[in-house]
Order: sequence, then structure tokens, then C-alpha cells
Amino acid sequence: MTSVPSSHSGTPGATSAPVAAGHLQKALTALTNGALTFAGVGVFAGLFSLYGFALNAVGPAEFWGWPVIAVSVGMMVLVFAELASKYPFAGSMYQWPTILSGRRVGWWMGWAYAGALFPLMTAYYASLPILVRGLFDLEDTFSTNRAIIIFAAIVALLWNVFSIGVLGRLAKWAMILELSVVTVVLLTVFVLGGKHFGYLTDAATTTVSASGSVSVSALTDMGAFLPLFLGAGIFNAVWVLYTFENGGTLGEETIDGERNAPRGIIGAYIFAVSCGFLFYFCLTTSIPDMDSAMVNYNPAESAILDNLPTAVLKLFLAVVALGLIVATNTMFTGAVRHIFGMARDGQVPFSSVFSRTMRDGSPWAAAVLLFAFSLVPVFVFGTKTASIVGGATGAMYFAYFAVLCITLVARLRGWPKKRPVFSLGRWGMLVNVLAIIGTGLTFVNMEWPRAATNPTYNQIAGTEGGLFVRDIPMGWVLLGVPLLVGLVYYSMRHRQIHAQSTAIEKYAVES
Repeated sequence: MTSVPSSHSGTPGATSAPVAAGHLQKALTALTNGALTFAGVGVFAGLFSLYGFALNAVGPAEFWGWPVIAVSVGMMVLVFAELASKYPFAGSMYQWPTILSGRRVGWWMGWAYAGALFPLMTAYYASLPILVRGLFDLEDTFSTNRAIIIFAAIVALLWNVFSIGVLGRLAKWAMILELSVVTVVLLTVFVLGGKHFGYLTDAATTTVSASGSVSVSALTDMGAFLPLFLGAGIFNAVWVLYTFENGGTLGEETIDGERNAPRGIIGAYIFAVSCGFLFYFCLTTSIPDMDSAMVNYNPAESAILDNLPTAVLKLFLAVVALGLIVATNTMFTGAVRHIFGMARDGQVPFSSVFSRTMRDGSPWAAAVLLFAFSLVPVFVFGTKTASIVGGATGAMYFAYFAVLCITLVARLRGWPKKRPVFSLGRWGMLVNVLAIIGTGLTFVNMEWPRAATNPTYNQIAGTEGGLFVRDIPMGWVLLGVPLLVGLVYYSMRHRQIHAQSTAIEKYAVES
């Protein structure tokens, strides 16, 4: 099987960077790669936007969803770091399976991942209205949310026509600002708050009566608690703790990518997990009245306002909103690189168009495509964050699970024959198996049909009847439609697709 060389331009003894229809400029250091990867996760914004959703479902016991998912994702992160060290290429979720299992498998994995990226970007946009509405005291209406989402998409598009180096520097300083302000606010809330540590083991749920009144009921039976915990309790952690593969897909633009790309992935993961523990621990234990918080629309805001002035809350919302804008843009960057990586190899429709770059190497055509397609779910499914997030996350985990399975098969065949700079060594097999179990269970959980996390169109819109597709869970639609389109395209064009000369096949070296 062919693979990439052990070094690229920008490192001693490097060969020229692989190109087909365009090239990407090496402008990132280990720090900027890590900053972009961490920023793309959008920890504080993701936690803030869905904190109330999970709290409403299982109470403060949602805290335990964070370490459970952190361990599972940690296994995946280690495998991705090893792959990124071995193959730091743009479009990593397409390149890695292509290298390890051949062009047909690689094409399908790349296509499935690309299909997941469009609703994923929608989910990032859809998280912003919660912050902006609180910052400017706006009403929660469809038109308001849609305007904010479109604004976020336009900013992402315009930002991504600039040099990747500029984006990296902006992400680094935005990350420093967000971490500084949010950490000070959270620690201050904790110091001034009531320190109700017993909350962390309390499980409860809210119910709505026929008259519309909301009440809180304790969950004392594991049979009642576990389904809610697996459904909504871990939802926030699953939504936040992923997209770390971006450190690998940006490896082609990272100086000494074989060494610095895995550093970016692992460093971003450690920072993200630490920030999540800080957020949950400080806010949850500082809420004075948990029952009131559970029926409150924005319990995170209330926790801050109970201990600090309104001006501090506004500052908190402003920097978290800035962090989410940066996260949206950096995730947009990674998604564009994936589309570009496939288009460069002639693997997608109109590849000659979507592989075009500006003089500095920015793939502008792929950015325009992502901008247009990522707004489609807003006009089809509305702007309800949880429903969009659930479908996008399920589609992403399908790609993760499949790539990890491909990597395990490669290990059973003796991969890697030559160890990369970052290697799992004899622990590789065990870590890989645990990663498969974790991502597989998460995928099944996110695709499980339930109104809270994987609703149908009728459940989202509050309607009944109509075409049968209105009763298909959103996660199934967002995963199935791209795969069906891919099946049609592949059946018509597979000979032409596989006749293309790809970037990785220019280098036939030991894998």
C-alpha cells in the first residue's frame, strides 16, 4: 500500500509537498495547530449552549457524562494522533483510510465524512443564537436565530479566504482571551457560590403537565435514570468532545507536521477536557436552587447572575460568543481542507473547480461550496440547536467508527511497519479496540430514535402526518441522504474516480 513520505517541505531533508490541483502553504507551528484544533472544539460555547438541555433531562448528574465521554474520546484521540504523525495530509479522514485500505474504501469514508461536515457546520452556527440573544437581550424567534446563523456562516466564509497563518494567530489570541476571562468568571462564581457538592450526585428530571406547568422529580431508580442519562445526560459531552482530527487535517500546513500535528491533537484534547471539568464543577456546585435552575431556560446564565453583576455576565457571553465564532471558523477551515483534499485528487463532482486555491494556497472554491450547503438544514429543519447537533454528531461518529475499524484491520496486517514520530507501540491494538467500542456505542446512541436527541421532522415542527420522510429521525436523514447521493454518483463515475492520479500515490514508500 502506498503512503506519504516521512517528511514534507518545511522540515530537514524534506521532499516537495504533494500537490495535484493546488497546494497548501506550511504556515502553522505546533502551538497554532493546537490552538486551531482546540478552538474548533468550541468547549465553552458548546457546554453553555446545551448545559440547560442536559440539566433539564437528568439534573446535575449530567456532570458524570463528561468523564465517561472523555475517556472514550481519549482513545480515539490517541489513534488519530498516531495517524496524523504518520500521514499529516489535508482531508485526513479521506487520506487515512485510502492509505490503509485502498482507494475504494477511502473514497467512501471521505464521502461519508464530507456529508457529515455540512450539517456539522450548521450545528456550529445554530449554537451562536443562544449566546447572542443573551448578550443583546433578543427574543427567541426563528427570524432572529436564522439571521444570526447566516451572519456566522458569512463570517466563516470571508475569514477562510485569508491566509491560514492569519487564522492561526487570531485563533491563538482569541483562545487566550476566552480562557482568561471564562476561567476568572467561573472561579469567582465558585468562590462566591454555595459550594453544593452534593448536587453532583443528584439525578432528577422535569415533566410538563397538561396545563403546561413544569415540575421536578427525583430519579432514584437506575432503570429510570440510565435511559435519560444515555439520551440527554451525555449529550453535551458528546457534542463538545470531538473534531480533534482537525489537527491531522491541518498537518499538511504545519511545519514539521509529523511531530507537531499529534502534539496539536493531544494538547487540544487535554485542554478541552480540563476546561469542561472547570465549567461543570464551578457552575453546577454554585447554583443556589437546583429545582429552579432545572426549569430555567438558561441555568448557566442564572448561576453567574446569582453571584456576579450583569456586566460580568455580558462580558462572559461576549468572550464565549467570540470563542464560538473562532470555533466555527476553524472547523470551517478543517472542513474546507477535507473537501479540497478530495477534489485535489479528482474524487468529487466538479473537482477541477473545488480544488482551486488563491495565491496564498487558500482553497476558496471549496469554502464557497461548504458555505452554501451548510445553510440548507436551517431552511429545512429550522434552528433548534439540539436537533441539528444530534443529527450532525451521529453522522460524524459513523465516520469515526468506520475509520477506526479500518485502522484496526491495518494493525492486524502489521501496520505500521515503520513507526511514526508519535507511536502507540504495543498499546496500539488495545487503544484501537477501546476506541472502536466507544465510538460504536456513541454512534448507536446518537442514532437511536428519540424526540430529545434524534427527532423526526414532525417532532421538531410539532406536526403530524404528511409524507413518510417526515417521520424519519433526523440523524438517519443526515446520514442516509449523503450516502444515497454517493451511491448514485459512485455507480456512475467510479471508473473515472479511480483513474485519477492522487496525491498520496506519488509517493510509494514503506507504510
